[in-house]
Amino acid sequence: MNLSFKLKTQDKNSKGESPIYLRMRYSDSNGRTTESSIFSGVDVLPQHFKNGDIIVKTPNYSSKRIKLDSIISDVEKIISELYSDGLIPYPKVVKERYTDMKKVKEMSSPKSITFWGGYKEFFETKKHKSRGYTKTFISLKNRLEDFEKYKRIKLSFDYVVGNSFQFQNQFQNFLWEEKKLSNGYINKLFENLSNYLFFCFNSNYISKKPSFKKNDTVENLEKIYLYEDEVLKLSQSKLWDYVEGKDYSKNPHIYFIEDELLGTKGEKYGEVRKITNWELVKDVFLFQCSIGCRYSDILEFKVNHFDFGGDKGTFSWVQQKTDKRVSVPINPISSEIYKKYSRGKSLSQNLFPKLSNQKFNKSLKLLLKDLKFNRLVSKPKKIGSKVVDEDNKFLWEMISSHSGRKTFIKNMIDLGSMDYMTIMSMTGHKTIREFQKYVSVSPHDLDKGRKLYKKLQSEGGDENEELIKLFESLEDDKKSLVFSLIRSFVK
Repeated sequence: MNLSFKLKTQDKNSKGESPIYLRMRYSDSNGRTTESSIFSGVDVLPQHFKNGDIIVKTPNYSSKRIKLDSIISDVEKIISELYSDGLIPYPKVVKERYTDMKKVKEMSSPKSITFWGGYKEFFETKKHKSRGYTKTFISLKNRLEDFEKYKRIKLSFDYVVGNSFQFQNQFQNFLWEEKKLSNGYINKLFENLSNYLFFCFNSNYISKKPSFKKNDTVENLEKIYLYEDEVLKLSQSKLWDYVEGKDYSKNPHIYFIEDELLGTKGEKYGEVRKITNWELVKDVFLFQCSIGCRYSDILEFKVNHFDFGGDKGTFSWVQQKTDKRVSVPINPISSEIYKKYSRGKSLSQNLFPKLSNQKFNKSLKLLLKDLKFNRLVSKPKKIGSKVVDEDNKFLWEMISSHSGRKTFIKNMIDLGSMDYMTIMSMTGHKTIREFQKYVSVSPHDLDKGRKLYKKLQSEGGDENEELIKLFESLEDDKKSLVFSLIRSFVK
């Protein structure tokens, strides 16, 4: 591609100045040449244009120089992008893309800010949210920075908003091919990017908010959670709980945690509570299974964060993610764990010792592997149009901290005594759509349906057989009496 400036002397304004155009010429392998021109926005007198450029003596030279350099830079950037995408930079195509870019630049915006400057400002508005929530925006930032390095570009509003369709194609192809990310994860990234651009739109940094198309995902009817009997199995396991003098050296994953007791009665309980890391992970996960909280709540729970509903027997707290107060009935497991970890502590102390989500998930998998939670489950996902991870895996391989919340919801539904709206009031979900993401349909559930009809048929058959036997055991005069009684009901 050959770029050069030309002065269109046949056109003149009232001052006798002629417009400068950027001429683009491209010759293909067959020697055929195509050409197109873009107006630079600069007009000069013929004597101020020599050898394909303006001279230093041109009036307002600096501002005109900036305009000419800017158009060259923009066009070279477009050409580079086309080559990166494996496309030929025909002059007509380059001109069309430049026109689109120019429209974005001409958006009326009283404020001027860079893409990353706006993102920093946006992130500041999220810092008061939970770590789990803000982490999703940190992940978006990291993936966008990875994309910049891969494409060797600097993201701008022109690039992202000016041609959002092209940007989405390039960004998601990068996430599929280079990062091997699933469609569901990519959809979440674009959802967060939309949140940021909506912030920019409201802040008048951009004049339009682009919409991004969602990718198809695999609908997983069965979520990763524990059945009720599996919850009980875990709660009854004391194998890796701390016992004074016990030898844990055969398990390289076990270490001890000392939980300070700073309450007025702390001395009574030894001032320090010793537990193993697996014991902590087990208790925290069971607590999640019992009250349906997120792991972000676990990290922030204080001893006094719970209000007890008097005779009603409920845990009540404010969720980190939503700032919404929820109340959940106390059950034997949640009650026992709360008492264990609050005993001897001051009201302002953390209920549980802190453990990062990453370490928690790793230890949870190892613990459930050791306890042989080997039920087969699957969690297929889509990367582009391809479905992957369809093979069954052991439950312990797929478990995570969020499975505790799913376990609570599923087992509450299985009680059969509460409607969805009641359960949603305990989980803090605002919409059925969001809540249904947690509703699992397992083979075990389907078996229940089949057994229901078999049971009804069986019960009916047993009852008929019993009536026949009873009738046959009667004496003849009593049989006549029974017949008369039945006929009276029929009439």
